[in-house]
Amino acid sequence: MKTVTQNMRWLIVVVTTASSLLNPLSAAYARDVEYTTGQGEVEIWVNVGEPTEIIFEGGKIKDGFKNSNAGIALDKKDSSLVVFGKESMNENGEAILVRLDDGRSYPVRIRRANSDNPRDAQVVVSDGKGALGVEEEEPAPFKERSYEYAPASKVSGLMREMVLVSEFGKKAVPGYTLSERYKGQTIVSDGAIIAKIDKIFIGPNLWGYVLDTTNLLDQSQKINAATFRIDGTRAVSSSSWELAARPLNGAEQISGKHNAKVYIVTRAR
Repeated sequence: MKTVTQNMRWLIVVVTTASSLLNPLSAAYARDVEYTTGQGEVEIWVNVGEPTEIIFEGGKIKDGFKNSNAGIALDKKDSSLVVFGKESMNENGEAILVRLDDGRSYPVRIRRANSDNPRDAQVVVSDGKGALGVEEEEPAPFKERSYEYAPASKVSGLMREMVLVSEFGKKAVPGYTLSERYKGQTIVSDGAIIAKIDKIFIGPNLWGYVLDTTNLLDQSQKINAATFRIDGTRAVSSSSWELAARPLNGAEQISGKHNAKVYIVTRAR
């Protein structure tokens, strides 16, 4: 999803492809995707208005998270998720997080298909733990295994939770008090960017800051993480490390590519 810290734990995707060629004008593929411990998202390629089915072999889908303004439509049934692309899809893809009944979750990025990456007709996702037709020697105590995400009491865990709240609609971070007392207060304004406080998460050992950052220049620029370092900073992350130029028309304004969320984790004050 994002670069957070070296300690952030995600899932790496090992993809093996079984191709099913259709006619040249509507090529689509069926793929098997197997997860192993590591870092990354699985990429799914879709066409606008055409269905792509994602099947999670490990169990039924419980819930998930996506940006409320995401340019995709989702239809869930049991262990299957059907995705439709919209014209408004972000050129960097749309990120979703899918969580199964047993607690496992999978980060997925939905991208618009192109000549190099034709539409996926169907993608089957498994991780070798409880897949259909596979017997394990022992019951799978998924909630006790080491591949779980770090708790919110850790730097990487708090960073992940702030992203889920700010970008995927999660309501709260366990163990933290959400403060909006300083919402809208400017903390960086150097003529190139302006950054204002959106939320502050107050915990016993760590504090987390969410900032709304905007490019003020007529050209794109990269965010310098050092700009946001304050006393006690443990980590800095951003929803995008490069900001597009200041918008010149309504379409560019709506796209929001000149804006980014910046996340800061510090020691408790």
